[in-house]
Amino acid sequence: MKLLLSTALCTGLTLTAVSPVAAMEKTLSGLDVTVDLSAYEGNNVLKYWPTLEADLATAIASKVTLDDAADAPRIVVEINKVAIDGDTILPDTGEFNQLEGTVSTFEGLNDAVAVSADRLEDPDEQIGSYALQMTAVAGETPAPEGWVTITPSQDDFYAALVDAYATTVVERLDD
Repeated sequence: MKLLLSTALCTGLTLTAVSPVAAMEKTLSGLDVTVDLSAYEGNNVLKYWPTLEADLATAIASKVTLDDAADAPRIVVEINKVAIDGDTILPDTGEFNQLEGTVSTFEGLNDAVAVSADRLEDPDEQIGSYALQMTAVAGETPAPEGWVTITPSQDDFYAALVDAYATTVVERLDD
């Protein structure tokens, strides 16, 4: 991907106005990140970005303390749409500028238990859930109503979107 001076738009907080995420000192008892693009037939995202799930999990984990013995929340992040200007079939360059999903927070005291061979039941109480939509655009594009503008450093959209998504997930842990 080209290196671009980009502006990422996201719902949530303005990252440039907040102190570094590392200073937040947030603790999670667990983190589960999945990419499920099955709703979009013919999507080719994982052809170009096979490590998206691991990259996002690593980005989030780098911004928090993970301690499975802690009395701390557990989060489940599911990416369910990756697109370029709304199209879920990426061009031959693999570029995308939209990343969408849901973030669910659980009380984090219990592990998932098997109910049957193919189904897990989660005994943790869900504390909250929200949709997180992020888009990156080049230049001075105005933000849609209800979206907040953030400016990542000069980096490609992939790194900017993954990092901004992870940062926003961590910032919203107390919501």
